[in-house]
Amino acid sequence: MNYLKLSKVFEKIAQAYKNYRYIINQGGTSSTKTFSSLQFLVLLAIKHSFEIDIVGLTQGHLKAGVLLDMPKVMAQFGLNFYNFFSKTDKSLCFPASKINFISVDTIGKAHGGRRDILYLNEANHLNYKIAQQLIIRTREKILIDFNPTSRFWVHTEILENEKENAILIKSTYKDNPFLEKEIIKTLESRMKDENFWRVYGLGEIGVLEGRVFNNVEPKDFDKNSFERYYNGIDWGFSTDPFAFIRCAVENDKLYITDEIYSVNLLNKDSIPLVKNIIGNEFVTCDSAEPKSISEYKSEGVNAIPAKKGKGSIESGIKFLQSFNKIYIHPTCKNAQRELFNYCFKKDACGITVPVPQETDNHLIDALRYALEDLIGKETIKIIKGLRI
Repeated sequence: MNYLKLSKVFEKIAQAYKNYRYIINQGGTSSTKTFSSLQFLVLLAIKHSFEIDIVGLTQGHLKAGVLLDMPKVMAQFGLNFYNFFSKTDKSLCFPASKINFISVDTIGKAHGGRRDILYLNEANHLNYKIAQQLIIRTREKILIDFNPTSRFWVHTEILENEKENAILIKSTYKDNPFLEKEIIKTLESRMKDENFWRVYGLGEIGVLEGRVFNNVEPKDFDKNSFERYYNGIDWGFSTDPFAFIRCAVENDKLYITDEIYSVNLLNKDSIPLVKNIIGNEFVTCDSAEPKSISEYKSEGVNAIPAKKGKGSIESGIKFLQSFNKIYIHPTCKNAQRELFNYCFKKDACGITVPVPQETDNHLIDALRYALEDLIGKETIKIIKGLRI
């Protein structure tokens, strides 16, 4: 214990442990968020009888990160990492506790074992469904860390939905009193690189490079206050989800009010859900499934096929970009995720090209269908100042 060098981040983690289930470390590079988390976990393993899982996306992530730091951490406790580490099990065995190093890149790997303490390292690389399965199988506490390159499920699912059980600890390189001057100098030389500095210098949420929509903002508003609504459906079932979206336009702003987003949803099950939201309003649907549109009509839904056509994706995206703001109601979590993370493709050299990605865009497609009558024959300049 006499070897320990503790930062303010360690102190905040220790204090948070008493009162919160989720201890979330959002920070820039060299802020000690990972090192301090490992110090705290080793301390728990020494003092208590715990099953602790440290989870990364791949073994490569773990080897380049926590497994590189852990020998240094244990040395501060006067312990030799290699006297405790089992290469076969990829775990550290203490007299009463065990720390396991696990890579989880599929949801199947997240099923099964339970633990007392879970540490999700570089959590922004982990799929939420995988993290969710790990979390529900954790008895005590969940530690999470990440560089905030963009908003992801920690912000939308935990910090918004379970905020009373979670604490966000923000840290920067200035919280690390042991950082070498040369590293500080190198880091600060990147101050003019705005997005890099925002994420890795200041520990604030960055902007994804090549994002399609930079006008998106979550906002709580009265979603029943608009005079007219636009509705859209993108069909899906097993691999792709069924995606319904409802929105309204007011002045130069677009408001996303409702969504339905689900896999394995039959038409007979989705129809009452949609009807409950739209009543007698029209809903514009992907024309690729005329049978589904017919089924909706037979059940009293005013379903019409989207016209689509050549260039409809590009014109639809430009139209959505032209709004001053796209406000998303807090209940529309999947719309938030899609619109925040929708990016242009990159070529073989890593250069962004003006072609949008073709994945995780189901609600975005539904949104284009919903607004189809406005796209092309209306512009945001015409809309500005009007209620539509």
